[in-house]
Amino acid sequence: MAIILGIDAAWTATQPSGVALVASTAGNWRLIFAGSSYRHLLAWDEEVMVSTSRPSGSVADASSLLAAAAKIAGASVDLVSVDMPLSRETITARRVSDNRVSAAYGARHCSTHTPSAVRPGKISDDLRSGFERCGYGLLTKEVGMPGLLEV
Repeated sequence: MAIILGIDAAWTATQPSGVALVASTAGNWRLIFAGSSYRHLLAWDEEVMVSTSRPSGSVADASSLLAAAAKIAGASVDLVSVDMPLSRETITARRVSDNRVSAAYGARHCSTHTPSAVRPGKISDDLRSGFERCGYGLLTKEVGMPGLLEV
């Protein structure tokens, strides 16, 4: 069984980041959890009812997110996929990958946001380093498990 934690990361600490947890068994994928903030994932793990009001933003705590996801899934997370620029180097402007995705998909309204040192900036750096401390290194050339992917 493969377990993937997906994060639609907000580029600021004041906006919520969506999360999803999926599992593959014998090639069949199923959604285990979907929530509109890190808090929703953590609260689900604690079996606490979460308000249906607009979710608040927060900073990711990789260790807590992985523990909650593992408890919900009944197995440890194999991959963490994040919809936000991630790098081992400081991101200060658009990257080659941003430009190539935008060139290929911009006409379909699927281009990328322009990253800078401010946004996602520290949010991205802290998220990457938090998962790296938990053993989920940033995967840049090939997929391995456990690992962290920019998607």
